[in-house]
Amino acid sequence: MLSRCMKRASKNIQRSVGQVINNYHIGDSRRLNELLPNGQFVDVTITSPPYWNLKDYEIKSQIGFGQPYEDYLADLEKVFESVYEVTKERGSLWVVSDTLKHKGEVKLLPFDLAQRLQRMGWVLQDIIIWNKDKTLPWSHKGKLRNIFEYIAFFSKSRKFNYHLGRVREIHQLREWWVRYPERYSPEGKAPARVWNTPIPRQGSWSNNWVRHFNPLPPELVRRILLLTTNEGDVVLDPFAGSGIVLAVAHEMRRDYLGVDLKRTYQSMFRKTVLPAIHNMYQTAPEEEIKARKQSKRFSKLIWSLRMTKYPKEIIRLYREVHGSIGLEAVHVCRGTSRNSIEIAFLFRHPNPVPPSFLERVRNLSKKPPLSKYGLQVGLTSGTFDGLCKVCFRHRRVNASTVLYVYTGGRTYAWTQRITLSELLELNKGEQWSEFSTKRYPPIISDINVKLDPRSPFIAREEG
Repeated sequence: MLSRCMKRASKNIQRSVGQVINNYHIGDSRRLNELLPNGQFVDVTITSPPYWNLKDYEIKSQIGFGQPYEDYLADLEKVFESVYEVTKERGSLWVVSDTLKHKGEVKLLPFDLAQRLQRMGWVLQDIIIWNKDKTLPWSHKGKLRNIFEYIAFFSKSRKFNYHLGRVREIHQLREWWVRYPERYSPEGKAPARVWNTPIPRQGSWSNNWVRHFNPLPPELVRRILLLTTNEGDVVLDPFAGSGIVLAVAHEMRRDYLGVDLKRTYQSMFRKTVLPAIHNMYQTAPEEEIKARKQSKRFSKLIWSLRMTKYPKEIIRLYREVHGSIGLEAVHVCRGTSRNSIEIAFLFRHPNPVPPSFLERVRNLSKKPPLSKYGLQVGLTSGTFDGLCKVCFRHRRVNASTVLYVYTGGRTYAWTQRITLSELLELNKGEQWSEFSTKRYPPIISDINVKLDPRSPFIAREEG
């Protein structure tokens, strides 16, 4: 009986949610509990509250303008308390705000508000600096021109939706990522806590389709939605304004729900903002496909750099712990999965393999830094004359297969390209010694990497 009642109640909530989502509502956000159905159905809230005494929105019952600061904070607290009630357990809240100066004193709005939100249960996860490049031409004695705002990121619980891999960056990576690929995720580096997203000038908003005090840039909203939502999730903005948050959510196949007091903003959203954002996103599929291809290339390149560097690190660590090895060369080839390799340590006949060599190497591979590479490694040892047998175990390799020789410990750029048959002939003569150095033997591989560590990544990798 109880189960039937719960199911019936759940259906009622779902029907009610269906009636309010994908709509821009006119109403007072302090009364969200009357506007919204009971239950937890919101996945993320993205909003920028009114700017207190800096802007008169010309609405009699508005929050902010004309209010004492403490009353203003109390009203915001009431709004976000209602948001908390309708947010799912894994949901989040993003609040864009700034410090304010009133009667010669700076008001720490982002931090004053954060303290109140934390008391009601919101968990402050991060504070991001939004460098917006432009600002309104306000100036105060004792306060410089401000071109940034704070973005406070809260979650409802300790377990929250957060898809960092979707926003990792692969551009402008220079020497460090080439020399130390094990320190970089194959998905790219995590964004910094400073987001450089300029506000377009009013005239550049597609023939003035936005007339709002301070509209959020679509790209800023898009990044937040990528981080904390999936398609079909519900996005709320209790201070919807021009409706940028709602329009971007719609184009990204999220359900949206906006609330605001000003009907002219609702009309602007429906007539100009929604279609303008739609037109803006017409090229998005092509850009997303291009970005995915670049990410795949970067991922493959990071794995390749890890694979070529791994044997060099084994040799370095082995010498530090056990002394010199007497290796002639090392052969590295890709395995059957993207993060697997096979390594053969080659000794010149008839020099014997040092006792317990492979056992020592395996022990080293189980500890940092080698264990941090994320590679599945097969280890063997033998003579250089046995290289042919090692190579021919893989059907993709034959006598005409091109191999790449890395020398002098430079594992991010091969020195010479050579076929397997040429390599074996070279070994019979005396020319092979030109590849050897005192510190590191040559590394021979089917992995093709040739990079300049001084150059940034340009979505282009090994042939």
